[in-house]
Amino acid sequence: MVVRRIHTIPEDILSQKGEKIREINDEIKQIAKDLVDTLDVASKPEGAGLAANQIGVAKRICVVRNFFEDPTNSRRTIKEDFILINPKIVSESKETDIDWEGCLSVPNAYGEVERYQKIKVIAQDLSGDTIKFKAHGFFARVIQHEIDHLDGVLFTDRVIGKVLTEADLDRLFGATV
Repeated sequence: MVVRRIHTIPEDILSQKGEKIREINDEIKQIAKDLVDTLDVASKPEGAGLAANQIGVAKRICVVRNFFEDPTNSRRTIKEDFILINPKIVSESKETDIDWEGCLSVPNAYGEVERYQKIKVIAQDLSGDTIKFKAHGFFARVIQHEIDHLDGVLFTDRVIGKVLTEADLDRLFGATV
């Protein structure tokens, strides 16, 4: 298990556009494994995705995590990881929604971001096969957030209104710890 340091603002790597991957070799497979390992240990907050530039690699590869209810136990959540190489959104719904986002590379910052509700994605997997799939809801939001990273865009560049801290959010939603 290799856990890489997650780069945080204002590090330059976060504003760099990732280089297109031309060959899926051992180096790329190791980056994919490192992304998953690093995301697995991320807590407070738990991550839903991680792009290569967040671990210091300016290449177009990310891991996105889809969460869904365990059909045999409604109190348990299952997660499924997708490694996306050179991902591209090929179509999106006209419908959008605005919801709260945070980022492992922007600690203690949250903001409302408008995203498409449904998207169609094309990418390569670790075998080099082209994959096409549709995503909606939170999973679509995660994919859009990670593709933004690969383009050197942070969620804070898209925030509507103010960026808030966790304490601000707690006050806003009346949470007590």
